[in-house]
Amino acid sequence: MPQNIRDVMTSNPCTIDAEKSVAYAAKMMQEEDVGLAPIVEGDRLIGMLTDRDIATRVAAEGRDPDQVTVRDVASKQLITIDLRQDLDEALRKMAKHQIRRLPVVEGGRLVGVVAQADIAREGDDKQTGQLVEKISESGGQMSSYEEVQFPRQVEDEQPQESLVGQEPRVEEQQQEEENISKVQSSSRGRRKRKTAAKKSTGTRKRKTASRKRSTAKRGTAKKRSTTKKRSTAKKRSTTKKRSTAKKRSTTKKRSTAKRRSTAKKRSTTKKRGTAKKRSTTKRRSTARRSTATRKTGTRRRTTRRKTR
Repeated sequence: MPQNIRDVMTSNPCTIDAEKSVAYAAKMMQEEDVGLAPIVEGDRLIGMLTDRDIATRVAAEGRDPDQVTVRDVASKQLITIDLRQDLDEALRKMAKHQIRRLPVVEGGRLVGVVAQADIAREGDDKQTGQLVEKISESGGQMSSYEEVQFPRQVEDEQPQESLVGQEPRVEEQQQEEENISKVQSSSRGRRKRKTAAKKSTGTRKRKTASRKRSTAKRGTAKKRSTTKKRSTAKKRSTTKKRSTAKKRSTTKKRSTAKRRSTAKKRSTTKKRGTAKKRSTTKRRSTARRSTATRKTGTRRRTTRRKTR
């Protein structure tokens, strides 16, 4: 078994300020799943608050938990152990004062808590059984919300004389052994339940982490898909715009070429018509001149004949 308190204690326990309300303390104890909370003033430990204190000093008296401070109902009688002391001293104090949780201090400052469950995990079954037996004896100061019950032999009754004088003592030893065995079984059961609870917590944490990773992957895939869709839509829009612009440019070019071709044809036709008209007019004029010349010649010959 480790002989140092530091090896088995729970470091940095949750604490409550002395000026906080009982309602606040109860809520914190529920969230942390504890039945006992150290009360501090600054860094100095001044008391211990249990769920039993809340039940008997607040709820049973009908007091308002929002108006009552922790200082008013916390237990001021402190049983502590110094960080430099060994585990045997912690066992002795817990058995003597019948407490299941022992605050660990260093210079008056709270540094940890050593509990019966810590000793059960680290110690052997015999010492754990003896500690549970001492703590569970009637008349002690119970500072925890759970109580361990087991059969105890009535000491007032005197064993009857037997023919074999050692039989009553043998029966007593057997009864003590049965009690210790029951305490050990109870301790093992608690350890198994705590181990199962830790495994269950670990499984839940792994499932939660797996869900978070799955959610992150889905979010990443969704972002990628959205980005890809936007990129595709942008490309399609750009391609469509380019195609439309190209079509418009081609149509415009074709229209311009067609207009130029039509204008050229019209100009050529007009030029040809004008030239043809000019040629026809010229021919006609030449023909007229030729006719006039012939007529003049004929007239001259006729005049000459008459003169003769």
